[in-house]
Amino acid sequence: MSTLAWPLLLLAFGLILLIAEVFIPSGGLIGLLALCCLALSLWRAFERSTELGLMFLLADFLLMPMVIVLGVYLWPKTPMGKRVLLKPPAPEDIEASHSSQRLDHLVGQLGRALTPLRPSGMVDFDGRRLDGLAEEGLIPTGSLVQAIRVRGGQLIVRTAHDPTLEEALARPEPKPESESDSADLF
Repeated sequence: MSTLAWPLLLLAFGLILLIAEVFIPSGGLIGLLALCCLALSLWRAFERSTELGLMFLLADFLLMPMVIVLGVYLWPKTPMGKRVLLKPPAPEDIEASHSSQRLDHLVGQLGRALTPLRPSGMVDFDGRRLDGLAEEGLIPTGSLVQAIRVRGGQLIVRTAHDPTLEEALARPEPKPESESDSADLF
């Protein structure tokens, strides 16, 4: 055999074992064998000449990361990788799940608190029951609320002022007639 045969064979076998370590669960045994083969390859190369040993050392530093990246790239395509890793959702699944959660159009609108918001609870906007979060403080059930912003699929609301209630409070209430006044009329 030539002077390069053993170092090249050990280098190739070490790289193959390094790829096998990624695919076969062995608790690191195959990886240890790969490192031993690579070390023996370097030893045999340095035994022939220092220049050859340095070339094999450079080859190890260039080929080992490439082989590891190749193994990690190919691993999800193996049967074991398909069993272990989750499949990414299809684009239509992502759109379908988020399209019903579009709440941006409710910002600025008025709704009612269906439950007490301490600080979170249920609110009603346009006949839809939604999860709401009080901007600050507690909001009692039945209070008029205004949507401020959307955060994490949840409406941030604050207490709003009911214009019809404010008009009723602004009007003076009629004084009830006393019994003595009504008796004088008869």
